[in-house]
Amino acid sequence: GRVGAGVTAELGSMAVTEQIDALRALAANPTRKLVVPRVGALVIALPLLTILADTIALFGGLLMSILEIGQTRVYFLNPVFSALTLRDMASGIGKTVFFGFFIGVIACYNGINARGGADGVGKATTNTVVVSSISVIISDFFLTKIFLMF
Repeated sequence: GRVGAGVTAELGSMAVTEQIDALRALAANPTRKLVVPRVGALVIALPLLTILADTIALFGGLLMSILEIGQTRVYFLNPVFSALTLRDMASGIGKTVFFGFFIGVIACYNGINARGGADGVGKATTNTVVVSSISVIISDFFLTKIFLMF
């Protein structure tokens, strides 16, 4: 939500100040120059951030089990690695590619179509957060069903 809001605010302020119209006047394609890099960055960065967050969470769980409960490292990691499958990891990381795409497209669409000054940019940003959140929840349901089929 936060990244989508940032993209929307950036593109919205460009739309309100007619910078996107200036790109069109220069015969430059705003979609190619502004949208594709942002959506591509989200599609690449979100899975990488997910891998980083999962790694930190696993390490944090290991650290707490050792320091707080007194378990050994092997006692913690054996059940984790026996329960964790490649299918689970592929599903979790694969879904984030779609989430990044959905968030990027929604954010860019709302940003480029923002009108009405700062108020319009604010409304577009709020709309991006709401629609992105709902689309991630709905797509998570369907993507889970799809990933469970394979």
